[in-house]
Amino acid sequence: MKRTFTTILIAASLVTGLGGFTTTVFGQADAGVTAKFLEAAKAASDSQLGSIASELTGKVQSLGTAVGGNSAITSKLNSTLSALTGGQDSAALSSALKLASIAKLTPDQLGLAKQVGNLASAYVVQKNFATLDGAQGDVATIVSSLRSGKIKSALPSLKNVATSAKLTDTQKQLITTIADKYAPGLSKASGAMDTLKKLPGF
Repeated sequence: MKRTFTTILIAASLVTGLGGFTTTVFGQADAGVTAKFLEAAKAASDSQLGSIASELTGKVQSLGTAVGGNSAITSKLNSTLSALTGGQDSAALSSALKLASIAKLTPDQLGLAKQVGNLASAYVVQKNFATLDGAQGDVATIVSSLRSGKIKSALPSLKNVATSAKLTDTQKQLITTIADKYAPGLSKASGAMDTLKKLPGF
């Protein structure tokens, strides 16, 4: 009994001495990870990346605060930003797009998780496809639609980019991941336009 009481006292002392350490680490995305990502994005030659990154980190921090001690979510948030900083865009998409499905979230938390996924996708599209020959208009539409959460508006342009003959293998992988998230089966369908027409609203 005495040993248990001593253990509790030590644990309480550690938490007090760390002055909110648990909240910072487990309640929000790591500040250092966030800062590195923002710095890298704003240093890029494409000014759009810095703008999207600012929106993304804002939503990341909001979601981190909203989920409190949900380490599964904050871990995904940190890995998403770390992967984007390190140029591992495929891994970043994998983390960001699974946020909404890895835990039971309140409606508000779910909305934030979806916004993080949308903005991470917009960042990856802008970074990897902005200079794709003949696709600048479609890319701009995809990015603006994802940033505003108007997913349906992005679908025709997403189809155009996904079926472009000018994509590298890396670009094909990235756009397939995004297309399969927002329009399941679109990138795998042999008749892409027919699939698109079957979606609600077309």
